[in-house]
Amino acid sequence: MFFLTVRIPTVFIRLLDKKLMGIFLAALVFFVLSSLKFPGSLSPMGAKLITVLVTMLIIWITESVDYSTSAFFLLGIFTVSLAGCPDPVKGGEPMGTREALFMSLSGFSSEAWIMVTSALILASVVKDSGLGQRAAYYILLMAETPGKILLGNLFMSYVFSIFIPAQAANAALMCAISFSILEIYHIERDDNFAKALMLMAAFGTGIAGIGIQTSGAPTIQTANYLSEAGYQISWLSWSLYAMPFSITAGLILYVLIRLRFPVRALPSEAVSIRHKLLEMGPLSAKELKLAAIMSATTLLWATEQRLHNIDSSTVSVLAVMAIFLPFINITTWDRLVKTINWGTLFLFGAAISLGQWLLKSGAASWVAQNTISLLNLEQLGLIPIVTISVAFFSIMSLAFSARAAAVAALVPAAIGFAQSFTQSHGVTVWGYTLILYFAIQYSVLLPVNTPMSMVAYSTNTFSAREMLGIGAPLAIILMLITLLFVKTYWHWLGLV
Repeated sequence: MFFLTVRIPTVFIRLLDKKLMGIFLAALVFFVLSSLKFPGSLSPMGAKLITVLVTMLIIWITESVDYSTSAFFLLGIFTVSLAGCPDPVKGGEPMGTREALFMSLSGFSSEAWIMVTSALILASVVKDSGLGQRAAYYILLMAETPGKILLGNLFMSYVFSIFIPAQAANAALMCAISFSILEIYHIERDDNFAKALMLMAAFGTGIAGIGIQTSGAPTIQTANYLSEAGYQISWLSWSLYAMPFSITAGLILYVLIRLRFPVRALPSEAVSIRHKLLEMGPLSAKELKLAAIMSATTLLWATEQRLHNIDSSTVSVLAVMAIFLPFINITTWDRLVKTINWGTLFLFGAAISLGQWLLKSGAASWVAQNTISLLNLEQLGLIPIVTISVAFFSIMSLAFSARAAAVAALVPAAIGFAQSFTQSHGVTVWGYTLILYFAIQYSVLLPVNTPMSMVAYSTNTFSAREMLGIGAPLAIILMLITLLFVKTYWHWLGLV
């Protein structure tokens, strides 16, 4: 018997690399779309922006580069693509790279970007202070059974969504608290209780964040796009529309996890928990100051447009100012810079720019109208339209690992969808957009779908298949719950 050994040159092996193939595919699509002639109903700028969007979608989906690094790819592709577009101010002459670069950086001057920057600083300070962990131990003192502890964790996700405006940071804090619980009860990582706690962190932080406008980058980004389109929504109004749905989704998640991972009775460890609290000592002056600042910040967010006219972004900036006041002195800048993910901020700013110009150029509306026409949705009733559009946006969101990228790509199109049905079906643009955003947020099947699920998965307590076993039925049930809310609660409030 003879064996033939074939040596493949290294250059060909490198060509088969997934990341390299993703870059080549993105470049090919970019040049093909750049050379295509789009219909006259789409402006030249709109055509270029769609080219940028599709190119970035390929880069994001194939993960050819890190998500943080992709911010610079987005800025570069945006600038090069739009540099040749006619500028009405210059009499139709090409706008050039300077003006195109200025447009690509517009997101960094938006309210949403400074809001997220402030939110990441606040989240880092709260996490570093130990205030969240102290609150968790107090809740555990009241929990005597596995079910109550799991409910306590879910409850903490909602509380942290109000006081820690960063969903990935919330997930990291919840995982740290969950590990403390496992240590107290001497539970191994492969135990059902460990799986239940970490899966609650993977799904619960995102679901809890749906109900709070300032819970993290995705909600802030969505509110910003609605504002750019001319639809303002206050912090309290968002909670009024979204929190009942968020709580319903959280309870469904709780039931699914309890059914899938039943847990035996746990030994009473209240003494150990009290020992942990004793080790932490009494509330420090730093914790008391931080609690006061976060309480005041939340109160100002909640009373916007009712007791005052200070917008949420400005409130966040004032909160950060308060943290750095000399007589408060909660943290230092040198300490903060080591804990904040600056790459997330770069991607967020660049993604906001893309979304803003997709809306301003009419490209988002053009995509939505052509999709509606292709699917012949105008002839359908409201419930079939909601069903199809929710399923469409849910499936599309699964292609992303960063919610900022998913929101940048999908929410402008969602606004276009909503604008198309305003007159024919009597929906409000901001209300219908929120419904589609909720679908984007709760559609999580695998660890790679959100930063929160990736943080929880990194604890090595559950498998991707076990996560799918919770995520798939959860997404289907929440789609049905969405239809129920459309017919009842949201209809009563005038959203649809």
